Amino acid sequence: MNIQVDLNHIEARHDEINLRLERWARWVTVRQRSWGRQPMFLGYVSKARQWETEPHIHVETNTLEACETERAVSFLPEPHRTAIRWFYVFPNLHCNAVQRKLGATKEGLAKILTDGRDMLKNRLREKLVDEG
Repeated sequence: MNIQVDLNHIEARHDEINLRLERWARWVTVRQRSWGRQPMFLGYVSKARQWETEPHIHVETNTLEACETERAVSFLPEPHRTAIRWFYVFPNLHCNAVQRKLGATKEGLAKILTDGRDMLKNRLREKLVDEG
């Protein structure tokens, strides 16, 4: 019997922590730098001014909240930390690679994600203090 598991399903009780983790992921994600550009094009300025025809809506990031979330994620146990980082920061990585790393089935990975969100929700509800 083949059971379909939707890893993208987020329970209603996790709506708030999911939004917070999405904001954290925008802050923590490493972006490609343009260092590989040819020197001839380093000073190039586009005449098309595409930023005026397709406006970019800038979303401010609350860095204090993002740092607090990063710290809470870093305190999670290994499988939950890996699953949360994969789901929010590295979504292009195939779920099979994460399953192999964690030694979990797809159902197990879904449970680890759900438990990780619950742990973060509880941890962020109380004030973070140094543990050690």
